[in-house]
Amino acid sequence: PRDDNKKRKQAWHRILAALTLTAFTQANNEATDNSAIHHALCEAVNLARGTSKLREALKPATSAYDELIELNTSAASIEWQKMLQDHKTSNSADGIAKSVGVPKEHVNKRWTTNWGRWQTAANKLKSTSTTPDKVKNNALANLKEPAKSLATAAIRQAATTAANIMDKIESERQAATKYTAETAQEQIRKLVFGETSNGQTYDNSKVFKIPSNTRQTDCTDDAITVAATLVCVCAKDNAAALATPCFRGQLNTQAWNSGVSAPSPTLWNELIGHCPEARASAITATGLKALATRLRAMVKIISGNGYLGTLHSGTNCDGTQATAISTQYSAYTAAAPSRQGKIPWLDGLERIAAELANQETAIADSNTVVDQISRLRDEAYTIAEAYKLVSIQQAPTAGSPMLQTSDKQECATQKNSKTTCENAGKCKWKGNNETKGE
Repeated sequence: PRDDNKKRKQAWHRILAALTLTAFTQANNEATDNSAIHHALCEAVNLARGTSKLREALKPATSAYDELIELNTSAASIEWQKMLQDHKTSNSADGIAKSVGVPKEHVNKRWTTNWGRWQTAANKLKSTSTTPDKVKNNALANLKEPAKSLATAAIRQAATTAANIMDKIESERQAATKYTAETAQEQIRKLVFGETSNGQTYDNSKVFKIPSNTRQTDCTDDAITVAATLVCVCAKDNAAALATPCFRGQLNTQAWNSGVSAPSPTLWNELIGHCPEARASAITATGLKALATRLRAMVKIISGNGYLGTLHSGTNCDGTQATAISTQYSAYTAAAPSRQGKIPWLDGLERIAAELANQETAIADSNTVVDQISRLRDEAYTIAEAYKLVSIQQAPTAGSPMLQTSDKQECATQKNSKTTCENAGKCKWKGNNETKGE
């Protein structure tokens, strides 16, 4: 019995080994083998054809800064304000030096950067009708000393700090404004449809590098766009074809008639018809990097070349079920430098992701300091209001020590006439007769 059990186990092991070998030696590429690639490429297509926005928006800084400049200018001397108002030459260092009457080397970048704003503020102050209400209400020019000097110094310091912050914002501006939603989407659109393409229409002559209409040739190093790659890995071939390489139930009334005709716009429309609906979405560095990383990881490296798609027998990307439904990238290896330029559209997605990451960081940094300018403006106006209250000399009220002292001094002058004393309304006559008081 033990020998029989042993023989039965050995028989089962042979059967399992045969089944395992069969499972790993399937005759052909199978349906939906390229579905993961299809879904990832669809994401890129949808970024190009949907309504997009960027995650971060740059906060405007000019409003708060201009209001602070207006307050600071109102505390400046009349001569300085008039000089700004009368300035007619250019806002270059030469023009400013001429107006101010100083050597050119004394005019620094802070002056040339802010001169236009200073002029605008000074011109607003020319008339009460154009002077901003917040400036008019504080009336720094009317403050009494030492309140005026103290307020002016504090506000000038706030304006100087704000100017330093504006310099930082300007230094970040190029990185913070690299892309708008429209320009980012346009860059992605070109990666999908080709550098010289227009709109979202499939044009075989623009999506492939040098199209020959022969599938194996065009899908080897010439699929330089997302659209070309999608066609190479998903289009049904006209011969020995796998009907559904990317999507079960794939609509495929059109085929790539290799060597005879190019893939048609109708074929393209059928392929992207299986993509999820293009919706409004945010183009973010994180999302774009994740997509590019996922696609990069799908590239198989075989014998010193890279392949995106399914391969069964051989590496000829002819689109047949028995061979390979893929794209090939020659000399693409595990070494990162070897990959540069081999998949231009994927390089492009990675580049945009990196630039968006820099932009999002620059925007976040700028927005933080923009909030600081708003706080400086609020603090400056609070200082002006506080010093205005300190400067106001209110009239003394009845019964106050100041008024009582004043009354005594006035009554002391009325000792020579009872009538004059009593007519003063605030003195009492205590004299022995009409002309001699106490």
